[in-house]
Amino acid sequence: MRKSLAVVAAVSCVTLSFAPAAPSAHAASATMSDAEVLGIYIQVNGFDVETALLARAQASSNDVRTLANHVSADHMGVRQAAFDLAAKCNVSPVLPASRVAAALEHGKAMTKLAALTGAEFDKSYLLREVAFHRSAIDAVRNVLLPSVTCAAIKTHFNTVLPAFEHHLSETETLARQFGAH
Repeated sequence: MRKSLAVVAAVSCVTLSFAPAAPSAHAASATMSDAEVLGIYIQVNGFDVETALLARAQASSNDVRTLANHVSADHMGVRQAAFDLAAKCNVSPVLPASRVAAALEHGKAMTKLAALTGAEFDKSYLLREVAFHRSAIDAVRNVLLPSVTCAAIKTHFNTVLPAFEHHLSETETLARQFGAH
């Protein structure tokens, strides 16, 4: 029972990571600037890099470590691309004040995940990654992309969505192999 609660807690924190700064996608798109969109995007990609680096170091399965290595490298590249886009679009990324809660929740989720070991860690990490990528895809499509005014950022989001979908597919496949679904 305790293991199940740890898994549920780790996964539930993912939703807050990509929760929009406003009550609805429509309201968010009406109020978010390109600087805020990039700030959120950089933040959540950083969350996934941190989680993947933890998995790379702590996973008991070689398959999970390989996936985590791939995810961390890809999301480090995406973060760098976001900083490059900020320069290209002449904006400085900024986090809306509402994003503090997401950072706190991410910290709590990392603490819970770091306390797990072996197959329990692997399963929890995979469940978190599935939830994260589902939320990321939804947020990019329905909140971030509609908010953007800079064409370069729009192009980037449309280009990177298939990679996020690929991460989701890879992670779902591995999660099924581990009985985590």
